[in-house]
Amino acid sequence: MKKISVKLAMFFIAVIIFSSILSFLVSIFFTDDIRTEIRRDQETIAVSILELRQKTELSMDEILSFISSPMYEVRRLEDMEAQEMTPEEIERVQDNEMVFLSRGKFHATATIFMVDGEVVQIRLQPHNTVFRIAGSRVAFTLLSSVLIAALLVILLIKRVVRPVVKLSGATQEVAKGNFDVKLEYKSDDEIGQLTENFNRMTRELKNIEYLRKDFVTNVSHEFKTPIASIQGFARLLQQGMLSETERQEYTDIIVNETKRLSNLSANILKLSKLENQEFVEKQTAFSLDEQIRKSILLLEHLWTEKNIEFDIELEKVTYHGDEELLEQVWLNLLGNAIKFSHHDSKIFVSLEQNTSSIKVQITDYGIGISEDAISRIFEKFYQGDKTHLNEGNGLGLPLVKRILDLFDGKIRVESKPQQGSTFTVELPSGGQV
Repeated sequence: MKKISVKLAMFFIAVIIFSSILSFLVSIFFTDDIRTEIRRDQETIAVSILELRQKTELSMDEILSFISSPMYEVRRLEDMEAQEMTPEEIERVQDNEMVFLSRGKFHATATIFMVDGEVVQIRLQPHNTVFRIAGSRVAFTLLSSVLIAALLVILLIKRVVRPVVKLSGATQEVAKGNFDVKLEYKSDDEIGQLTENFNRMTRELKNIEYLRKDFVTNVSHEFKTPIASIQGFARLLQQGMLSETERQEYTDIIVNETKRLSNLSANILKLSKLENQEFVEKQTAFSLDEQIRKSILLLEHLWTEKNIEFDIELEKVTYHGDEELLEQVWLNLLGNAIKFSHHDSKIFVSLEQNTSSIKVQITDYGIGISEDAISRIFEKFYQGDKTHLNEGNGLGLPLVKRILDLFDGKIRVESKPQQGSTFTVELPSGGQV
């Protein structure tokens, strides 16, 4: 299996080579600068020959022998017509003019002139053409650029791929169950975002693992306590040496504990179902204010026992949603308000609507909630008030929170110890009819 660094390096090098070949093919057709350079060089050589002939006693053979170079060939020309020269060009040479011949991009160039009645030709060596000179220069430049670019690509790709390699190793650690892995890579690019998402994923997995362990521990504890109580009192009943009053008391305890187990099981199942539910399935139009009144009446046996009065201010609101789920919210919040209120106290319930939301407030004037407990009241099985442990199981408010999440709603809590609590529920106006 090829590494991603090798694949990326090969890809970039292939792109560089392909683009260089295209550049080479394009650039060799633009040879005017080289042609001008050759013409200037040849004219310089011709002038040198004329000056040497005029100012020295060297023979033409001697001059031609040492003036030639690996780049240019200098020789006598016996037949100008064999050079495919036009009559006008031949006439110009005979008039002691220098004539530069160029017959296309892929042919050699030459300068022809007269020296003491002899025709002299200066041209590129037979192995040289304008095409070859231009091609060799461009090829050298492109080859150098390809080699340098390939080296830089290899070095840079190693740097780019390094965080990916670290990420691969980190995912293997997560697969083993190690959720304490954290990657450090600060960048705004895609790899930086991937690293940030990976760190977020490990944090969430770690939280989920903690919640799972905590959930199992709490469920085990919540089931263990009533089961142990039922088992203990059932054994006492088996002994038979009990008065009628004791027998009635023990059977009442067993019944209450079985109720507690039943409620606990039902709430766990409800919460489990809601946590795996992504949207509200059943949606109907119903009167929200009437639903709240109905919830209060359903709990009448609880608030009449404590002689609690209700102060109700409910606007008429027709809402579109899951009526059964939303009723669970009011029953849980009102039930808590009653449970934590003092005898002969009051509970205030209001419902109002505006263009953006529907707001429900439930205020009691009971024992209140401490500041530390407020941050945890929506955790599963958490019960801030230890004096009411036998009256609940710590799943009511988590159920409320999850239901409101499905409705895209919000819940806020304001409370002070011994002054009461206010729970504010906000539902989006999209569910309003």
